[in-house]
Amino acid sequence: MSVAGATYVWGPLQQPLQPPAWLSGAVDVGFRSFPAYRSFLILCGATLVTHCGWASSVPVGARVRASVDNLRMAQSVGIDTSRLFMTTFALGSGLAGLGGGLGADLLAINPSYALQNLAYFLIVVAVGGLGSIRGPFAAALLLGVADSGFKYLLPEFGAFFIYALTMAILLWRPRGLFGRA
Repeated sequence: MSVAGATYVWGPLQQPLQPPAWLSGAVDVGFRSFPAYRSFLILCGATLVTHCGWASSVPVGARVRASVDNLRMAQSVGIDTSRLFMTTFALGSGLAGLGGGLGADLLAINPSYALQNLAYFLIVVAVGGLGSIRGPFAAALLLGVADSGFKYLLPEFGAFFIYALTMAILLWRPRGLFGRA
């Protein structure tokens, strides 16, 4: 329904994004220059991963881990798990929206954006492993570099290698690279 609603309101075509003027151009780091927008995305991603990793070690993160591991015990010690899960879901949804908005210049937004990329999102989480922040981050880096490299070297195979790599990693480590036992 949401895809149909978005198609009705904005149409079926991709919506272009014009980044601000300060993000168009290049950043010179001495030995090389990098696109300013991509550099900004890398900094945003590193900042978010750092903060999410830090948040898992503070008391709120401990409450979330306790509630996920043993819901009844967490409730019995006074943790309001319904409110905690609602807040965590809202924060995760906000971060997903932020990621989609920031990456809209790289992957153009259209009504079926989520459906077209859902397989990649699920692969990153499965390969990274549930229960960690660094797992999906490492998996996204590994799979993104591998997918781009293989598509560059052997374009006739398309996305074959990302699926083969995913199967190989999950056969080797069924819980993912950083999944908890």
